[in-house]
Amino acid sequence: MQVTQKNLYNLIPPKAAKITTMLRSSRNMAVKQALLTFYNSRAYRLLEREETKLWYASPAQIFAEHLTVTKRSRKSYQNGPGRSKLAPYAEQIKAWQTKGMTLREIAAELKNYGCPTTAQNISRFLKEK
Repeated sequence: MQVTQKNLYNLIPPKAAKITTMLRSSRNMAVKQALLTFYNSRAYRLLEREETKLWYASPAQIFAEHLTVTKRSRKSYQNGPGRSKLAPYAEQIKAWQTKGMTLREIAAELKNYGCPTTAQNISRFLKEK
């Protein structure tokens, strides 16, 4: 059988049942709460789209990769503490701001430079400078 978006719905219920059982045992949830947690998760949104090929993974893999809660012992920094990826663009950002560009426009422009970010990140960066 070739899996398409039209027949993908046949593969989801058995996986959902097994994943829900895993959620119940790992988080001590009721059945309804576990089902709602799964159906409202990113894992389910990916699973219901054929092009992601997540339907090919086992329920244990889906649970481990998308639904396991991981505890972080300390704050992690992507670029290291005090090293913003916006730092090389600081002068350009200030020039754009002086020119009257909004933070959203600056974020869009930085994306063109290969530095995707958000207006909120730019705002925080400017406050720190």
